Amino acid sequence: MTITSGWLMKLMKLVLMGLAGWTLSAAAAGEKKMDDKARKIAEAAMSQYGWKQDDIRVDEVEDLRRPPCSFYTVGYTARMSHNLINYALVGGKVIAEGDGKAVGALLDSCGTAAGADWWAELVTRFYPGLGPGIVLRNEETRRDMVRNLQAAGLTFAPPELDKAKMSLTYLVLNPETYVLYRVHATRSAGGAVEVVKTKVLPAAA
Repeated sequence: MTITSGWLMKLMKLVLMGLAGWTLSAAAAGEKKMDDKARKIAEAAMSQYGWKQDDIRVDEVEDLRRPPCSFYTVGYTARMSHNLINYALVGGKVIAEGDGKAVGALLDSCGTAAGADWWAELVTRFYPGLGPGIVLRNEETRRDMVRNLQAAGLTFAPPELDKAKMSLTYLVLNPETYVLYRVHATRSAGGAVEVVKTKVLPAAA
């Protein structure tokens, strides 16, 4: 190996080390940014329920993300049967599950150009009395429930949103009781969301 080739090898090693360090630093910065968001959600849950940080798991619901809004579930790992709690982070502000006014505010901040599936998920997660519901987005979501509907002489319909009338209709399944409901949500301009929940199929005997 000549002096020139040895110098080039050292230079290449330095360049590669620098690139690796930059990549790790960028990844760490990205991880820290996500950690900061998750930490805000965890702090809100700890304040609201008195939980310990070590007993909390925070996960982002990525398919609901619509800038500047992101959505999270919080699980209480100290209790296996505990239902997930939903939170939203809107421009740095944490919003918890609430009443119709809170849901309306989320729709105003995050729902521009969103479709019926997204609206149905948001209403189910943040309106009291609907969680932990599974929104039947299509026939593939729960084929067993589609068969039960057909056996009862009923027809499956995906979520339907009429933005002109500010109304939303969809089917939601309570996975604990196995009861299927039809949810009809309405809202006056700039007002609170109001929900009527009607049982479609009773729990299996």
